[in-house]
Amino acid sequence: ECEHKATTKSNLATHTQTVHKGRKFQCQECDHQFSHKASLGTHQKSEHIGQKFQCPDCEYQSGYNSLIITHHKSVHLGVKFQCPTCEFQTSYKSSLVSHHNSVHMGQKFKCPEC
Repeated sequence: ECEHKATTKSNLATHTQTVHKGRKFQCQECDHQFSHKASLGTHQKSEHIGQKFQCPDCEYQSGYNSLIITHHKSVHLGVKFQCPTCEFQTSYKSSLVSHHNSVHMGQKFKCPEC
């Protein structure tokens, strides 16, 4: 029995599927396992085929174009989302919402399997 509490319903669903139902997507070329099929596909393209996205301003690379965009905004343009209640900063608006809901509002999603 685990005591897992997630900050979002989506994270709770991923936890339940991977930990309690054993649903994992295994890479056939290495030992990596993923909780999402799309993550497995990105891993295969990025690590085994060599398809990566490149930051136009530095050497940073990623298998996800969305991470290049976030990296560029955060690192090169200085865009951050600041919590109005504390010193927490993040590059992702969704992380700020999760932070606020879990830390300042006490919202947690308890695993129904535990």
